[in-house]
Amino acid sequence: MLVVPRGPADEIASECFELGSCGVHLEEAGERTRLNVYFEAPASDLEIIGDRLVQGLQQAGRWPAGSQRLIGDVELEQNWNEAWKQFYHPVWATEQIVVHPPWLPVEIGPEQMAIAIEPAMAFGTGGHESTQLALQAVEHSECGGRRCLDIGTGTGILSIALVKLGASNVIAIDNDPVVIDNANTNLRDNLGPEVARIQLLSGSIDTIEGATFDLIVANLESHLVMPLLPAIVIALREGGTALFSGLVETERDRFLAWLQQAGLRVDGTWSKNNWFSCRSRRNP
Repeated sequence: MLVVPRGPADEIASECFELGSCGVHLEEAGERTRLNVYFEAPASDLEIIGDRLVQGLQQAGRWPAGSQRLIGDVELEQNWNEAWKQFYHPVWATEQIVVHPPWLPVEIGPEQMAIAIEPAMAFGTGGHESTQLALQAVEHSECGGRRCLDIGTGTGILSIALVKLGASNVIAIDNDPVVIDNANTNLRDNLGPEVARIQLLSGSIDTIEGATFDLIVANLESHLVMPLLPAIVIALREGGTALFSGLVETERDRFLAWLQQAGLRVDGTWSKNNWFSCRSRRNP
């Protein structure tokens, strides 16, 4: 168990997955957050795993002053899958889009959209503000008949939303090959025959070099987006739209300046708690 300041808890949880965790559960405790970080390992290895986890967080700059590590309990493997399900519930990412685990069906109105996401190590189950804001940006952008690119697709949640909102075709890419199987499952289960409108690729934006798009979405942290901006602008058709999420408010001015320098004009932003997303268009 980790006990950390409340503000950076989401970023720390994300880094725990990068360091090999198979699950993280957050519990608010006043101004602090308890993170139950799970690993598949013998009980005898807990101390070593805990030390390596803290070292990894320190090296990544994700270990704030005053954080604590406590040795946790051993969970029986045969109970894990069922026990983990209790931490997931339907999330209304916007007034029109609800994201839910497959075992908890939801009722929606005729103008609403339900997306079923099988939780895994891929990012994008709808519970995080960055995913909710990315969906909000997609919902408020013109998708019908457009050729789209989803960079860092994770669970495939944004690609699913794009197709449901009428995109003619979508290329979804992710440089983590581990998430591809999970994305495939979610795409098929949500879209049925319409999954043919999506091409799922392992790699980064250089995988689609030479292709151009009407709409590009990137739900990635700013330090990951920055080196991709020149390639994003090249891949974006004149007058096309680029949506960005996974951004924290403290870097808003700096990130928007990056977009302007890259030749993108921002014409919409959305905020929630300490996160924001934005919509930009390529200058003629």
